[in-house]
Amino acid sequence: MTSCKKEESTTQPVVSDYDNASAVKGGILYNTFWATEAGYDLTDTAKINHLNMYSDFYRCKQCHGWDLMGREGSYINRAPKANRPNVAGSLVALIKSKTRQELFDAIKTGSVTRRTITADLASYNPATNATVGDQMPNYGTLLTDAQIWDLVKFLKEGAFDVTQLYDATYTGTYPTGKATFANIGKDGDGVNGKAFFDNNCAKCHGTNGTLIPNLDGAGYTVGSFVRAKPNEAQHKMKFGQLGTAMKANSSMVLSDVKNLYKALSDTTAFPK
Repeated sequence: MTSCKKEESTTQPVVSDYDNASAVKGGILYNTFWATEAGYDLTDTAKINHLNMYSDFYRCKQCHGWDLMGREGSYINRAPKANRPNVAGSLVALIKSKTRQELFDAIKTGSVTRRTITADLASYNPATNATVGDQMPNYGTLLTDAQIWDLVKFLKEGAFDVTQLYDATYTGTYPTGKATFANIGKDGDGVNGKAFFDNNCAKCHGTNGTLIPNLDGAGYTVGSFVRAKPNEAQHKMKFGQLGTAMKANSSMVLSDVKNLYKALSDTTAFPK
């Protein structure tokens, strides 16, 4: 009698470019794509010098904000200057409605004219000469496909929903509006947040967050920085403060940030 044995499939699931992408690297790229931490090719000195000289014309966060809400969020009052362009609208609805491939295509090529790396930015004037400076850079020539997929994965999976971290009120209109933050940490657990801080942050920042007394070059301590700029702090907690010893924390999740925010909202435990 002949026995029949079911043949096992040797077909392996297809691993896409998106699957191979890193949301953490995407978050770093979103901050400054030519940072050392991003693994960018730094050998073209002329290009890197140009990017550094006109950094806010190339950084994703300048036009879209740390909260991805652009001029409709915390950057409602971030007016353009000679060294930075106008802020764009919110990305939140776009990220939710577009597929991964659509987001990739939008970042790489888009459907409107893109600014080249050789464009004249020295003559940028937001009142009289803003057209080219306000264009999105041609990321198809500045980033590899793998880096663009990292950005897509950050937007789809890595970025935090800031509405879960704090309450914000936006009044007026761009660029003279106002952003006000409250209820920082929302339903987070301050005890767990303090334990997280003690285990992960206190070594550099001190037990009450004052060991580094001039964060952001503006006299902030950890507590006062979070209370003043919760829109920004959440990104740096997860993806690091580029150029410093504070590296990305790939294991950090939304509840960790909520808990940290709740703990750091205590002005007695974490004074200015």
